[in-house]
Formats: sequence, structure tokens, C-alpha cells
Amino acid sequence: MKLLLTTAAGTADITELVGTVTWAGAKGQCSRTLDFELLYAQNDPDIPKTDCPLGANVQLVNGGEVLFDGFVGTRTRNTDRSTIAVGCFDRGLYLKRNHRAYKFVGASPEQIVRQLAGDFGLAVGALPKTGAVTITRNFLQPGISLYDILATAYTMAWKQTGIPYHIGFEGEKLCVRAIVKGEKSLILQGGSNLIAASMTDSVEKMVNTVAILDEAGNQVRLLQDPEAVGLYGMFRSQVQQGGGDNKLQEAGRMLEENGVSQRVTVDALGNPGSITGGTVVVREPYTGLYGLFAIEGDTHQWKRGLYYNKLTLAFRAVMDEKEAGELPNAGGTVTADWNETAKAWRWVWEG
Repeated sequence: MKLLLTTAAGTADITELVGTVTWAGAKGQCSRTLDFELLYAQNDPDIPKTDCPLGANVQLVNGGEVLFDGFVGTRTRNTDRSTIAVGCFDRGLYLKRNHRAYKFVGASPEQIVRQLAGDFGLAVGALPKTGAVTITRNFLQPGISLYDILATAYTMAWKQTGIPYHIGFEGEKLCVRAIVKGEKSLILQGGSNLIAASMTDSVEKMVNTVAILDEAGNQVRLLQDPEAVGLYGMFRSQVQQGGGDNKLQEAGRMLEENGVSQRVTVDALGNPGSITGGTVVVREPYTGLYGLFAIEGDTHQWKRGLYYNKLTLAFRAVMDEKEAGELPNAGGTVTADWNETAKAWRWVWEG
């Protein structure tokens, strides 16, 4: 592991001046973080005086691969410590903190990514092909971030393709990844690279009954999971349709995604490919964990020459779902049907 700091004075290798380095990300954050303690002794001539200003570029390099490329966002100094706590963010912060109004008519998610990136001077990397998915939507309300726009576009793509997506930066480039098993999907196995694992089952957030209401608040349809209602009792939610949107797809997905929740936490030997938006295969007989899991949160830590991961896993890959903006006011209808091949609801706007 190597840590490089670039300021107006040039680039310096500060690896020997830091102790614990933590690189982390989680679903919904968009911006990955890097935190470390920088040795800084004002009156010790044997310790180099390293300036680490806000906005300075920081790179984390492992085995020749740049894992993190971002900037110093926070510094904390304390009179009784000889270190400075440094917090860094990658360029995903620009997506969260920038807002702009847009109108899209028949645009693909890939086109939306390229337009937003071009408008804000961001480089674009790998983008998955979403096929015939097109987006017609207005993002005119205040407070809609660039990330909300992109996440909404790929939420709509997810509804049609059945494939969830993760939005983030890889180095300097804005990338979108399909959350599927890939070449970086590590196998974690007890007695090998898996140190510890825990699994929690919960019905705390269960929804097993969804009522669809019309614009006047009258129930027009009821979707239910009878088996779950029989086992755990009724947990009811409701959605209200309007403007031609019958909410069938939304209600169906609420049932599908809010059953018994299962969350897994694992500690493992470090692997830079195990990050949020990726997947791992777990084989652990004590907890009964076998199969492919989606990574929803990751923490990588280098300390005293050792490298470890802590991962939060989910049995089912679900993206950070957003529904910002609105359909144009020109009229039209939304229809929904179940796509048996993709095992997902598909919706189409016509108007």
C-alpha cells in the first residue's frame, strides 16, 4: 500500500508518515472515503513537516493499482496529539453536492450520464448497456442532485432490465456497474480467507400487504403475500396512483423487496476488488452461508503491515433506489406488466 499526496509543491509519498489507513464505501453514499492519521510533530526535527491542505489530491495505490483518487475534505488537529486526522472524499461528492434542472425525452441512461458529466467537466468510464431503456422525465424541482438524477435513471432501467446498478467513481472516471457476478467476485471460505461471519434475520421492516389507492383515496387493488401474513401478521403499506400511473409495479416491488431481511457481516483478509456494488461468493458451514452475495458496504483497513476487509452483504442485489423528478405534464399513461424472463416488473410511459 502506498499513499501519495499532491499539493502545489509537488507529489510526495507520505506512506511512512501515516499509521492506520481506512478506505470505505456504502450503498447510497456515492462518494468513497479515505481516512488516515498524518504524523505531524511541530518541534521534532526528525519528522518531516508535511503540509496537507484542504483540496490537496490524495491517491491510495495498492500493487500498482490506484484504488482511490480524491481530495482532502477535512482536517482535525488537537494540541495533545502529534498527528492530524485527515478525511478524504472522491469525486462522487460532486454528484451529491451539485444541482441543476434537466428535461429528458427518450434519453438512455448512458446518454444522461454523458450529458451530466460533460456539463460538469467529469470524465466518464465504463457504462453498462441498458438496451432499449429510455427515460422521459423532468428534473426541475429544487434540491435534486446530479446523483439523484442518475440514480433515478438507473432505477428506471433496473425496473425494465431486472439488473440493479451501482454509480460511483473509479479513479477520475464516473462509472456505472451492473451488480452481477464478475471476474472480481472473490470466494470467501472458512479456514482460508474468511475470518469471521455473522447473519441477522429480521421482520422489522417487513411489508406483506400493499393497497393501491386512486386519486380520491379509494382502494382499487390489494396485493398481498398470504404466507407471510399467516406467519408474521399483517404489515400493510399503500401507494396512491395518479396521472395514468397505476402503481402496480411499485406495489409489486414493495412486496418483493420487503420480506424477511437478512444481513450478513464478514471479516476477511483484504482484497481491493471487494467493494460496494460488487459481489462475493461465501462458503461458511457454521452460519449456513453459501452462495453469491451483493456487497452493500465495505471497509478496508491497512494497519501495521496487515490488510483486512469488513463487508456488509445482502442475499439479494438491490440498488440505491431513487424516484426524483416527474413525468412531463403533457399527458400520457404508464402501464406495467411482469417480465417473467427478467423476474421484474416492466413499465412503459406512452403519451
